[in-house]
Amino acid sequence: MTQAQVAEHLGISARAYAFWERDPVALKADQLATLAQLFEVSADYLIGQESPRQRKSGPVGRARQAFEKVGKLPRAQQNKIIEVVEAYVNQYSKKS
Repeated sequence: MTQAQVAEHLGISARAYAFWERDPVALKADQLATLAQLFEVSADYLIGQESPRQRKSGPVGRARQAFEKVGKLPRAQQNKIIEVVEAYVNQYSKKS
C-alpha cells in the first residue's frame, strides 16, 4: 500500500503521512484505530506492545483486496471469475 493510499484512508495528505513515518507524532484514537484496521494488526502492535500476527496465506495487496470482493459475490459470479483467472494463470504458466 502506498503512502498516498494510507493517507487517503486517514483523511490526511500524503505529505503529512510521510512526515508521520519519519518523525514521532501523537495520533488521535480514531487515526490509530484506522491504521490498525488498515494493516490488519492490533493497536497494541502499532504502539509496540504486542508481537505481530502471522500473515494470512494467499495473495497480498491489490490481489487480496480483489479476491475479498469476489468472495462477497454470488457463487455463480465467483465461479465465472475463477474460470477466467485459472485460464489466465494456466496460459501464463505454460509460457514460463
